[in-house]
Amino acid sequence: MMNYRDEIGETLRTARQAAGLSLRDIAAETRIKPVYLQAIEAGQFDRLPALPQTLGFTRAYARHLNVDVDAPLARLGEEVHRNIESADFSAPELPWSQVPLARIGWAVAGALLGMGLLAALLFGFETPRVEPVPVATPPSSPVAAPSVAPAEPVASPAPERSANGSSPVSASMVENLRRFEPASVTPPPVPAPDLFATRSVYLRAAPANEGRELGVLSACEGLTLFGESPNGQWREVGRGDGVRGWVFHRFVVAEPAPACR
Repeated sequence: MMNYRDEIGETLRTARQAAGLSLRDIAAETRIKPVYLQAIEAGQFDRLPALPQTLGFTRAYARHLNVDVDAPLARLGEEVHRNIESADFSAPELPWSQVPLARIGWAVAGALLGMGLLAALLFGFETPRVEPVPVATPPSSPVAAPSVAPAEPVASPAPERSANGSSPVSASMVENLRRFEPASVTPPPVPAPDLFATRSVYLRAAPANEGRELGVLSACEGLTLFGESPNGQWREVGRGDGVRGWVFHRFVVAEPAPACR
């Protein structure tokens, strides 16, 4: 007969797999580490960080999947409360022979530092100030600047111009300018998406939860439909960057949500 620990883990694992979600998907939504979710599904509640968090994590996991585990969870709560009441949280003091040397060294260093600060406050150690010594500079005698004769302006030759007053432009110059003109390129039309992602979900290499993760689809992301799995539960889609993969049918729709428009 299945005990209440295994009943909770089996119920949550079955509901998660039926929804096509991974432990990472649940962890991203509930903020619970995947290792704790795995321990809950295995019925190993002793691996959770603390006894009070056992009920909180399990109840949040069940609420996210909309699963009713109140009956076995109540029995788990009774066990947790019994363990808390019987637990001894007092830690015995270690003898000096078992205290790590590093801990003793830090304690000695802290004591010496405190003594040094106390001595500085009591005796008022102050660094003597050094007054700057003025340096006499000899008076500078004025130096006459050499006279420089102004240079005569040199007239530069004016460029040759055509009869109408404009600069001459050769045919070769016009041809070279035409070579650097950018060619107009008409971008190809972008096809409209076939499907839209309803939420952030993994794109997998195979139509199963065990398929390798190719990336994460963003909510409202447009996708191209290529086909579906034999059982009709998965859709083969393509992203705008050319990556193709599989996504569970409940996470894609043909029309975008009003928030995506």
